[in-house]
Amino acid sequence: MKKIISNNLLGKLFGLGLSLFFLAGTTPLYAQDDVTDVEEEVEEQEEVMIKRPAVVKTPTYEMREVKGTVIDAATRKPLAGVRVQSLNDPRYSAMTEEDGKYTVSVPVFTTTLYISTPEYNPVQIPVRDEEQTTSIYSSVFNSFYKDANQVFTKAEATWSNSSAISVESDIENALNASVFTTMRGGMPGQGAYMLINGLTSLNTSAQPLIVVDGVIWDAQYDRSAIHQGFFNNVLSTIDPEDIDKVRVVNTGTALYGAKGANGVIEITTKRAKDRATRINVRLYGGFETRPNTIDMLDGKQYRTYMSDILGTYEPSNGSSVTSALQNIASQPFMNEDPAYTYYDMYHNNTDWQKGLYQNAFTQNYRINVQGGDDIALYGLSLGYTESDATAKKNDFSRLNVRFNTDIIFSSKIDASCDISYGRVTYNLRDNGWAMDYSSNNISSPNVLGLIASPMISKTDYFIYWDDVAKANKIAPNPNVYSGKSFTDSYNPFRFCVNYGTDATANPYWILRNGQGDNKNFQEQSQFSLNFNPRYQINPYLQLGDRFSYIVNRTSEMYYLPYDGTPLKYAEGIGQISSAVKTQYGDESTVFNNLYLSFDRKFAAHSVKATAGFRLASYAFSNSFITGYNNSNDKMPNISYSLSYLTYGGTNDKWLNLAYYLDAAYNYKNKYYVNGTLTAESSSRFGKSTKEGVKLFGVNWGLFPSLQAAWLVSSESWFNVPAVNFLKVAAGYEESGNDNIDYYASRTYFANMKYLNRMTSLNLANIANSKIQWETTRRFNLGLETSLFNNRLGLGVNFFWSKTSNLLAKVNLDYLAGLPFMWANSGSMTNKGFDINANMILLNTKNFKWKAGFSLGHYCNEISSLPSSTITTYNLNEMGVKTDVYKTIQGYTSSIYGNNNVLTAVGKSAGVFYGYKTKGVFATDAEAAEAGKYGYLRYPTGYAGDPYRNFKAGDVHFVDQNGDGWISDADMVEIGNPNPDLYGNIFTSLNWKHFTLDVIFKYSLGNDVFNYQRSQLEAASNLWNQTAAIANRWTYSGQKTDIPRAVLTSSSEWVNNERFSDRWIENGSFLKLKNIRLTYNLPLSLSWLQGLAVWAEANNLVTFSKYTGSDPEFSVGNGTLYQGIDAGMLPSSRNFNFGVTINL
Repeated sequence: MKKIISNNLLGKLFGLGLSLFFLAGTTPLYAQDDVTDVEEEVEEQEEVMIKRPAVVKTPTYEMREVKGTVIDAATRKPLAGVRVQSLNDPRYSAMTEEDGKYTVSVPVFTTTLYISTPEYNPVQIPVRDEEQTTSIYSSVFNSFYKDANQVFTKAEATWSNSSAISVESDIENALNASVFTTMRGGMPGQGAYMLINGLTSLNTSAQPLIVVDGVIWDAQYDRSAIHQGFFNNVLSTIDPEDIDKVRVVNTGTALYGAKGANGVIEITTKRAKDRATRINVRLYGGFETRPNTIDMLDGKQYRTYMSDILGTYEPSNGSSVTSALQNIASQPFMNEDPAYTYYDMYHNNTDWQKGLYQNAFTQNYRINVQGGDDIALYGLSLGYTESDATAKKNDFSRLNVRFNTDIIFSSKIDASCDISYGRVTYNLRDNGWAMDYSSNNISSPNVLGLIASPMISKTDYFIYWDDVAKANKIAPNPNVYSGKSFTDSYNPFRFCVNYGTDATANPYWILRNGQGDNKNFQEQSQFSLNFNPRYQINPYLQLGDRFSYIVNRTSEMYYLPYDGTPLKYAEGIGQISSAVKTQYGDESTVFNNLYLSFDRKFAAHSVKATAGFRLASYAFSNSFITGYNNSNDKMPNISYSLSYLTYGGTNDKWLNLAYYLDAAYNYKNKYYVNGTLTAESSSRFGKSTKEGVKLFGVNWGLFPSLQAAWLVSSESWFNVPAVNFLKVAAGYEESGNDNIDYYASRTYFANMKYLNRMTSLNLANIANSKIQWETTRRFNLGLETSLFNNRLGLGVNFFWSKTSNLLAKVNLDYLAGLPFMWANSGSMTNKGFDINANMILLNTKNFKWKAGFSLGHYCNEISSLPSSTITTYNLNEMGVKTDVYKTIQGYTSSIYGNNNVLTAVGKSAGVFYGYKTKGVFATDAEAAEAGKYGYLRYPTGYAGDPYRNFKAGDVHFVDQNGDGWISDADMVEIGNPNPDLYGNIFTSLNWKHFTLDVIFKYSLGNDVFNYQRSQLEAASNLWNQTAAIANRWTYSGQKTDIPRAVLTSSSEWVNNERFSDRWIENGSFLKLKNIRLTYNLPLSLSWLQGLAVWAEANNLVTFSKYTGSDPEFSVGNGTLYQGIDAGMLPSSRNFNFGVTINL
């Protein structure tokens, strides 16, 4: 457990925050203007009506009449009853007559009209002297109307009849340019890796802040699970059908202070909008097809491969390769005589993957009731979702309930109160490859299904005496899985070869014996209470408070069965087989936002401002226990009888305080300015930060923002018939990222176990009193337009940013007692754009067709880093370092490889760092001419045997420095996981009551490290390999790109499988993401308001050159973990059918 030296800062921040806010609250607010408003005078006189009669004064500004006609864009017929008003001022409005004509009287400074009516999209038009005819479109089409109160219009999405398990899928379909979204795989509810405005951080989370109903959530991006390949996703507790809209905040993020640098996703849940009682029932079910499996060597091909690779095996007793070759024939799997007792045991052609996957079924039930009266509105929803995964024994279920209410207490006081509860349960198994198996067995069934020998059967055999043949015979036992005995010399999982590191478990044992109520599961529950009272001080001033209390609890249990799992020597632990692990986490959040808002119009001027104080207090604790070598799969409990028992946990508490002022001004609804200033402090900050200000002993970060926009189309001189709407905007902002290690600013000690026996306190961190937030400074330039009678809508946003004070691990001197400490050191630039376009292609009475696309791009470059450098040297003839070849300012990280991810000045984040190749040497003569000394040389590091030659059948690595050696000096950038372009393409066709929606998703220019293929085509161990290995080099003169098979223990091994561009692939793809057909039944029943049936298909087809199962994946939440395929369960085709009933 962590032992904290001091945590008094929490109390100091809390007390200081309250004192300053109430002190600031005593300062009066004044507003004045030379123009008197009629409504203002009436309200002021009503307050003193008892004393003297009211006198309504005539407005001091001049009025004008505006005339025009509103027609249906499809039929060209006039529309009656359409509301026409001054933009953002409903006092000046009129309705269209039967002939569609209107006359509205507005102040002379009015520049824009707002036109709206039910079942049509609203539009805004400039005020002109001449009469205008305005066409409006059915709400079937996406609205092109832009909220004029926003300097930069925020991308928003709404949906109905969602079949997504978690909201990230809907965000991906609707907002994929504004939010770069990569789904984490095919496990239900696992969410996605998301970015807004590109990458802004290296070593801490670059993913956006999540805000739900105005409350900042802790997204828990840095929390790890016990099960390999599993992500704890807090958004999975929300039913997407409970969401009213999702809004992407990519500008003006200074409002969120030290948490806003990565952008913000604001989620608003559904609320009742009127008093009518409405009951919505939604049911759907579906299934997902088994994923495509990987072509592996069959039994015959694998036997040949084994013969080849064992020919390079050199036993530790000094036997030569020749003697090993002689021993191959004696191996039982090489005996081709059908009369041999064990012939049937080793002459199979088992497809291990086949039985590990299934067609998975999903079902969802939801009911929502809304209604109310003059006093209160309410919304109550209850839902249940159950979804199997295509990997057997994995599934997801969720129970959720939400109650939202709005209550009017008096003419000046109202409030909102929301209560929600969600409980998510998973049955789990390990998923994909772990980075390191030095202390763990390979336990992921989908990985074991790839590497298991196809020569043997998944079921066991028994030996019996055949009286007829007068010999022992073997027969299958289909009810018992093979591999139960670890010591049996004929255990097929040992291959009868003393090469124990390749002994593997039977995945079917793990599936069967790992099943149970207390074996492999994860439960997450979240309770949320929000209360938002509001007091209307006067017509322009409102005092409000948003209070929230959230409790999030997780419980996870892991069990690796005793039966079917081979013994393994785990580094630092000992001999292990089965494993029992448990983890429990508990987080409570107290959030409070006390604010004072001002909203008033002064003739042509409009001012909105909000000042507030925001507090967020978090408390997270977790505990874990791990033990090994349980002797009974029927009692997988944590107990003192387990071997190598370890336990630990953490208890973290942190506090954020923020003061903010957000003010918006517009003149004539044509010129807009928005300014924001936030001061924020956190208990995570050090006491001596180099930025910000220090007040009463507490460090505060200052985050300003200034945005401006110009509605060009409302200018009197702008008269371009093809342009219906045109707004340009620009802005500058500063925001922070405070996702700092909880105790980076403090020195603390932690428990450590030596030799799994003795426990003591050990130095775990060295304090850095200067630690602070990362600071991102961003410029934005945007354009929004609607063209050709509102048939084409286009939004473009460019951004340039620089992040300074990057959180990084700085190396320490050996005398410090620790290898590194957290510090702010380094900077990174980021630039890009996102484009969204919507087009109305056809618009008739019965047939409507729209289409559009989104296009995103970002490019980042590391500008500076801590003083760490990578220095490589030329080698002389004996492999001794001589002169420096190159020096790189940066460092490497080992992520599914060895020093394979480069972080360096001048490079993008997360680039792959390895060797370039030129193919495979076909002949020894070719290899003998490749290097400075003839053969290219591989340095062994042994004084007596300093090098080995790359020969025929070996990979021809590029000797970058020409010194004749293939060494670290030859490593270069070989791939970049960041895409050049990404986005969606969509189209929607509507015929009468039918609607067909189609969505494509694409990504271009991103490179992928196929880690799984690097393991399955290494040809250096006894695991089964992909079918491509059948084309490996086996004879002189053979032209192939697959090198020869050589065991790592052989003197012939030259590390052909090292990290190189052999494993880097083009990850570009175009995916038919979703196609949906909806039929809305025409009804005229008093008790039935609507009935819709729908059917959809997801992930129908993917166009890509990528050889893996799916080019879309994310192996981790960190910036440096992207673009790495670790073989996790891929997404596959799924089909859903549903009905929605409105009562």
